[in-house]
Amino acid sequence: MLSGRVPGPLSEYLQRDHALIDRLLDEAVRDPDRFDHGAFERARARLLRHIGIEEKILLPDAKRRAGGEPLAVARRLRRDHGAIASLLVPTPDHALVRELRSILREHDPLEEGPDGVYAACERLAGSDVHELLRRAEAAPEVPLAKHFDGPRATRSAADALARSAESLEHAERRRERGPGDD
Repeated sequence: MLSGRVPGPLSEYLQRDHALIDRLLDEAVRDPDRFDHGAFERARARLLRHIGIEEKILLPDAKRRAGGEPLAVARRLRRDHGAIASLLVPTPDHALVRELRSILREHDPLEEGPDGVYAACERLAGSDVHELLRRAEAAPEVPLAKHFDGPRATRSAADALARSAESLEHAERRRERGPGDD
């Protein structure tokens, strides 16, 4: 059993990824007169891969190990992930990074620390934690689409969170109705 105080290997791996994403976002906006698109694209790629690890590996694994019951914070994480992903669509600039960071500032603490999602996943995995880490490390890069600045592009955290919550509610209603009930 992992200690509640010492981060386990999965927590350490994913928290290092948070730190790398933060450094890349810092690099993107370091110069107030110039935006570093290369640094942002590296942060964007890391963020999308990181979200994929959580959505496709950690949350389903935790739900399975908890007898089909999702983690209490899973819905909030999915809402945040949707909002973060939507802010990665438009052409980035300093203002967009500020919006993205406003979500990450509240989101990352839900995942880190002894009461965070990563520690919960480690506790549920028990002796299988190294296999879970191996799966996370092996997660593929996410192909990046071109940026899109059309009328539905989201550029504020508030709009991104609202749209993501709306999308989750719609998906839940569809699941409750079941196949063929549309």
